[in-house]
Amino acid sequence: MFQILHPSKALDPVTTFTVFKFAKEKIWWAFGQMGRKTLENPKGATFSKMLGSGRKGFDIIPNFRQYTFLAQWESAQCADEFFASPDFRNYAAQTAEHYTIKMSTIQSHGQWDGAEPFQTAENIEKEYTGPIVVLTRAKINFTKLLDFWRHVPKAHLSLKKSKGVLLAFGIGENPITQQATISVWDSVESLKKFAYHRPGHKEIVKRTRQRGWYSEELFARFIPVAVDGGVLFGYPKIDSPSESTVGF
Repeated sequence: MFQILHPSKALDPVTTFTVFKFAKEKIWWAFGQMGRKTLENPKGATFSKMLGSGRKGFDIIPNFRQYTFLAQWESAQCADEFFASPDFRNYAAQTAEHYTIKMSTIQSHGQWDGAEPFQTAENIEKEYTGPIVVLTRAKINFTKLLDFWRHVPKAHLSLKKSKGVLLAFGIGENPITQQATISVWDSVESLKKFAYHRPGHKEIVKRTRQRGWYSEELFARFIPVAVDGGVLFGYPKIDSPSESTVGF
């Protein structure tokens, strides 16, 4: 059952991000479901992706015990129907733990596979200052892979040391060439301090432009309006400190 985080006047569309964690004995089952893209293209979704995640946060080696599902829905009703459906419930029943954040898009620019998947919600708050979710996604130029990955540890450390980041880790369709990062911040102010005043982050942004790492990129921000499962924003815990994964 979703717990309301932020009473919002924003209307549809709605975006959801779900994390699934599996016990060791379910690794091969989960990997097989990923290969079949079991949850993709549900009714009412205008965009949906089953995504892997990096080991120890933003690592080139996949975490075979954790997968994610990202989707934008025509309406909140479509999202609710999916999470109540047998397809989702049967999949979730195989997990050791799962949680979902329901969100309204504040801003999105760039493309994912040639499309603009995240449409800004109607009546969105213009002066919102509370907790914020950020998604960045890029397709890395093949000839730039070594240069890109050489700079990842420094970017990882910059985010890990940032104040106000509640959760962050790498996700993606391909662990080497198609990478995304999801991060959750306690406030818009914390995000701004990281984006504009953190030297490590500013350096990475500069190098991205100078060296042409990406053939495609996307940046989106969301207001988290509800959560189901885990502890975040004062609700049941998403990750214990020993398991928390931080990427950039």
